[in-house]
Amino acid sequence: MTSAPLFLALRYLRPTRSFISVITVISMLGVMLGVGVLVFVMSVFSGWQREYRQMLIGFEPHAMVEPVGGPEGAPHVDWRELRKNLAARPEVVSAVPVADRTREGRAGILVVENEGSLQGVSVIGMADDKDNGLLQKLKKHVKEGKFDLQNDTIILSDKFAKEIGAKVGDTLVVHAAESVNQFIQKYREIPENGDKKKRAEALDSVTVLSKDLILAATLRADTAGLRGYVPLHVAQEFFNLDSAISGIDLELKDPDNAEEVMATIYQSGALPESWGYRTWEQEHGMMLESVKNQETMMWFLLLFIMLVAAICVMNTTITVTVKKRREIGILTALGTRAWQIIAIFVTQAGIVALVGAVAGLAGGFFVLSIRNWLREQIAGLTGRDIFPQDIYFLSSIPAHVDPEKILAICATAIALCLLAALVPSWFAARVDPAVALRDGG
Repeated sequence: MTSAPLFLALRYLRPTRSFISVITVISMLGVMLGVGVLVFVMSVFSGWQREYRQMLIGFEPHAMVEPVGGPEGAPHVDWRELRKNLAARPEVVSAVPVADRTREGRAGILVVENEGSLQGVSVIGMADDKDNGLLQKLKKHVKEGKFDLQNDTIILSDKFAKEIGAKVGDTLVVHAAESVNQFIQKYREIPENGDKKKRAEALDSVTVLSKDLILAATLRADTAGLRGYVPLHVAQEFFNLDSAISGIDLELKDPDNAEEVMATIYQSGALPESWGYRTWEQEHGMMLESVKNQETMMWFLLLFIMLVAAICVMNTTITVTVKKRREIGILTALGTRAWQIIAIFVTQAGIVALVGAVAGLAGGFFVLSIRNWLREQIAGLTGRDIFPQDIYFLSSIPAHVDPEKILAICATAIALCLLAALVPSWFAARVDPAVALRDGG
């Protein structure tokens, strides 16, 4: 009787022109749909998460060390010596002094003017040195022009440049956001019905720090973000830093483990007591965590599709046990044990689940292979992009097949189907042979 459950399960699965064959096919299709959808969605989520991380590593500094209280928080620390010591560490590829905040610790914003259009942009000031690992990394994202920070230049994203109507080679008037805010505040304080001469004198007392900068290059906004870049001396002037800096950006040999690397550097005493650090993961922690939460929610929601497929398998098992009630009675009367009766129908459900899972894998991989073509077709039919670049920062739908997740999806589908078939099989195995023969006869 070792192979009897498998033999009978395969016998019951033989295609016949009956209702049982129809619901068996429906059960397989349900499992196939559940596995296929999960394979596709989870692969896209994994791909986007990996691509987003790689994109951040590709243009963000891996880590930054900075005075805890801003540039004024560590006036007695020689940042040049600190930079030299950090660059000499084996975990560090390069150490770059940057200016991205004002002396008071506010974000470094510049107001860019072109042909009457004014708009603020967050910028980083840094030196154009040969050993600047961050700069070498950013040069890969240049869309037009040359990444030059040796003169009075500015680098903007292609999206920002388009919004203000600027082209590479144009001379832009750049204002310090702090002085612009002071000018606006002073203007609002002046009474509208006041003396015109006093109004003019009050406005003249506010100096807006401005400078002409040449747009040297534009960066791809979808791969390098919306931030701008200026020479270090320009940022120091605009942010009122004199010769101070906001911090030192570090490029690490192992950016994926930036938290552990920086914790080791900090614990070794390489940083002064008044200095701290932050990593690219901390800067974008909320977004990365949001991706993980969305993936968890998708697992939870898509498991309902699996449950529906399992219920279909349960209905198939119930129908088969009812239709085969007389045969169950005969088997029981001949001495077949209850676990063997259960094994027949659980094996049948397992075969349905296995065939459905294999078909789902094939369907999921096929849809993954044509995902970008489908995106174009859906966009053409509906007029809406289902994977907008402005939101996801990627020009194509990414995908990454994780064998562990694929195995978990298939194992979950099969396990749910087996559990769903176990209940009706258990009730079928407990039937009284005499009653089964009487009802079936």
